[in-house]
Amino acid sequence: MLREKLADYLKNQTAFFDQENVSDIFTAKKIAEKFEIKRNTVSHYLSQLNEQEIIVKINTRPVYFLHKEAFENQFYLLSKTIYSSLEELKNDQPLFYNKADFFSVLIGNRASLSRSIEQLKTAVYYPDNGLPVILTGESGTGKSYMVKMLHQFCLINDLIEEDAPFVTLNCAQYANNPELLTSQLFGHVKGAYTGAEENRKGAFEEAEGGILFLDEVHRLNAEGQEKLFTYLDQGIIYRMGESNNPRKVKVRLFFATTEDISSNFLTTFMRRIPIRVELPPLSSRTPNERLEMIYDFLVKEQRKIKVPLVISGQVLHLLKNGTYKGNIGELKNVVKVTTANAFSMQREQAEVKVAIHHLSPEFMLHSVLNTSAVVEESIRIDESTVLENLVAQKNPDQQRIVHTYKKLLIEFSNNKLDLTESEESMKQEVENLFDFLIFETDREQKQELLLFMTQYVRDTLRQMEASYQIAFNGNTVYAISYYLFQRSTVRWQPDSIELINLIKECKEKVAQIYTTQYQYTERLLTLIQPKLDIEILDMDKILLTLYLDHLGVAREATFAKAIIVAHGYATASSIANVVNKMLGKNIFESFDMPLDTTPQKIAEEIVDYSEKNDISNGLVILVDMGSLKDIYEYFPQQLTAPIMIMNNVTTPMALTIGENIQKELSLSDIAIQSESYLQLDWKLIYPEENKAKVLLTTCLTGIGTAKQISQLLEESLPVTSRLKVIPYDYETLYHHKTEETVFSLYDVIGIIGTANPLISDVPYLSLEELISGEGAHNLSYWLKKVMSPEENEQFNNRMIRNFSIKKVIDSVTILDTDKVMLEIELFMRRFEELTEQEIANERKIALYVHISCLIERLIRHETIETYSGTSVGDQCQQNQFKKIKEAFSVIEENYSVKIPQSELAYVHDIIFQKLDLKATEDEF
Repeated sequence: MLREKLADYLKNQTAFFDQENVSDIFTAKKIAEKFEIKRNTVSHYLSQLNEQEIIVKINTRPVYFLHKEAFENQFYLLSKTIYSSLEELKNDQPLFYNKADFFSVLIGNRASLSRSIEQLKTAVYYPDNGLPVILTGESGTGKSYMVKMLHQFCLINDLIEEDAPFVTLNCAQYANNPELLTSQLFGHVKGAYTGAEENRKGAFEEAEGGILFLDEVHRLNAEGQEKLFTYLDQGIIYRMGESNNPRKVKVRLFFATTEDISSNFLTTFMRRIPIRVELPPLSSRTPNERLEMIYDFLVKEQRKIKVPLVISGQVLHLLKNGTYKGNIGELKNVVKVTTANAFSMQREQAEVKVAIHHLSPEFMLHSVLNTSAVVEESIRIDESTVLENLVAQKNPDQQRIVHTYKKLLIEFSNNKLDLTESEESMKQEVENLFDFLIFETDREQKQELLLFMTQYVRDTLRQMEASYQIAFNGNTVYAISYYLFQRSTVRWQPDSIELINLIKECKEKVAQIYTTQYQYTERLLTLIQPKLDIEILDMDKILLTLYLDHLGVAREATFAKAIIVAHGYATASSIANVVNKMLGKNIFESFDMPLDTTPQKIAEEIVDYSEKNDISNGLVILVDMGSLKDIYEYFPQQLTAPIMIMNNVTTPMALTIGENIQKELSLSDIAIQSESYLQLDWKLIYPEENKAKVLLTTCLTGIGTAKQISQLLEESLPVTSRLKVIPYDYETLYHHKTEETVFSLYDVIGIIGTANPLISDVPYLSLEELISGEGAHNLSYWLKKVMSPEENEQFNNRMIRNFSIKKVIDSVTILDTDKVMLEIELFMRRFEELTEQEIANERKIALYVHISCLIERLIRHETIETYSGTSVGDQCQQNQFKKIKEAFSVIEENYSVKIPQSELAYVHDIIFQKLDLKATEDEF
């Protein structure tokens, strides 16, 4: 029928459809001309085919028609059969559609054969008929098959005409008759030799405009090679028997040989073949590639016998590790014979089970089953089984990683490239991946490699902890190790420009929003990459940055750095090694100095150490001789941290001092505490100039909230900033003022907290002002001393994100943020109803933060027992307390807590402004 003929015609043409340059052969007009029928007849049949969802209709001017199945086989799945425009058709393309590379059907196309495929593409794409190619390799490696694929590749890519010939000549067939071989290649004229009764074309002329493949070309003698050289050099041939009639021929030449090129070919001949492709023997292919070939051959055998196959793991193991002199061809025959043996014994069974005894005796004679090796899992193949699914089942961990990459990018794309909208779901996806890798993957295989990776990752993280003063939890080592272990075998790199740009955009957004974590990730991957020999992808940076942010990796409550300096070979390192092991942490670094080293040289080494490490919490130097005690005189004036030097170092001294360092004592307290155990000779030098700049955070209700505020500020700091943020006890600051040690160690540029410790000449900013944005100007003014305008702007942008009321509450409590904010809102509304007055906005912010902490303290049974502020005095205050108590009744009921008088007094003073929450004008 005409309708079926139209459908078949469009099916053939759609395979060559070009979305960027659409041909008019897909219009009703051209189709009518092709079939020599009326246009309205064609339109009628095409409409019927469209209604049957066989044909896709694109309502442009003119209207285009495509075969749906052919389009989907060639490009991507379609969601409908009528499109308003070509643009709409393009937009139907899924995010992760990559038009399959022609050579993707080859097993090993991205591994063992990737280089060979690129060489072949280079040859055929070269202008003016391409470049000659010689393929080398053992028998059975796939040379002939590769050339046949190249012919199809040239046809699909319009490198040769649709009817271009493909001519193959096996030179081995004529090895004993050079004249006949020459005749087969170049043709002959009548009378050229006995029996040449008429003119005859050779393979060159038969292949005109197409491809000529000369197999076993090493069988061509020197004279034949010289004639080939003439064609390669001038593009002409001479038929046998004529010398004055050159013939211009245009063919693409491919040669194949199993022999060594250097000893079997003329130098002049090889000089004209620029592309030399070596196909690897089966023994050099990766284990996964060999197994994939076995799967492929078994699937094809199942299609022939039309009965499900169950192949034991032992059979797969032996086939994968067998020795095959005939390479892929021999492997294919072994699989065929093994399947045939199993089928012949089980013809009446519902499924055929392939076991070891079905392997041929000849194969088993040369096979060894390694009982200690991990045997493959058994597989089942039926009519629905496809190779891709078998491969995916073999590598579920790698597939899961690629799946996570795609999910992250889809989430990012679906939220219009806004990371703030997609970050929670993206972090959840990353967490799911790491849970899978840690708890669900099989780590028995390649256990030695995994152990090596784990140990190296652990050492690297320790190095980073020391350098950045951060803490990773125990699972981080294993999570990152398992990820890198599985990732090392993943070869995922998107081909489309759109996807590459999406990944780049996502990486830039991640680096911008999670600057600190991104810095840690880059440093980690930089240290790991050379040792583990892994190609780092942008997706690695995205995924690991999100993982580190999800973990909440933050700066530790840091303590002073410490080094041991001693003369002689390994004196300092021996003491440091023993003490570090006993302390369970690398507290001490060691400097072993020759006896003739001058104090100035030692000072230079220490200064170099201080520049590469964070010594802002102080540096303890233990020395072995009195002459070293005064090396501080050689330190430059720019040194910004306090330094304590102790003389006459011994192992007990280092152990005692290390224990006190771990207690996070100040340098002076370390010396005083240590002196009670040891007779020490020590000196503490505070910096007089260029002290490190620091912001203090504090909270009336305890150090916990101050630490959380400190962490939010740390997260807002630019990576390049040297500003430190230190949480400090409110009572200590309030009573000791500038006599407190922190003011000797640092240049305190300001204090941020929930209550003002009233320290003269030290500006204060309330947390409420920070959240509301009122304090942004004042904070920027403080930071002018320590940040460039660009850093200051970057800090302010992050502050807007980190100091939203919800983010602050989420940071300072473990409670459900949305629920607790609703409860506090109800409390404030009830109080306003009872007192018939409004609470000021800055007071509301203070109440949100304080009451959320209050609820958590009550749940933890850590209430403020005493409060030195307002006490219940006159009738007015008693009435105010009563209404506060009544307004709190909902919270008391919902959380099953009782709010004590001390907590009520604090809330009273917040509401009625008895606390100095804000900074005064003269502080600036």
